[in-house]
Amino acid sequence: MTTATSGTLDPLNNRLARLLGLGSWVSFGLIAAGVTLEVLGINAHGTGTQLVSAGIVLLIALPTLCVAKMGICFLFRRELDFAFIAALVFTITIASTLFGTGIG
Repeated sequence: MTTATSGTLDPLNNRLARLLGLGSWVSFGLIAAGVTLEVLGINAHGTGTQLVSAGIVLLIALPTLCVAKMGICFLFRRELDFAFIAALVFTITIASTLFGTGIG
């Protein structure tokens, strides 16, 4: 993490760290719950598999969510150059995901 000139931690880095940390734990919880249901044989209508899939999707989506959060924070700070770059990266990421899956 970088520090600001006053010696305090940068609030944007703290927000991103919390998002990544919380998202990772939620993803882990979903995957663990799904695997547990599969192992115990309590797999009504593929619930265990769906939980594991949701956990993996969340884990893959976390960097994109961080880019979106950075863009929003830059907008509020009125750092329009960085907000534009974050919006461009977000757009490219979403477009490549949609076109890569054949949806777009």
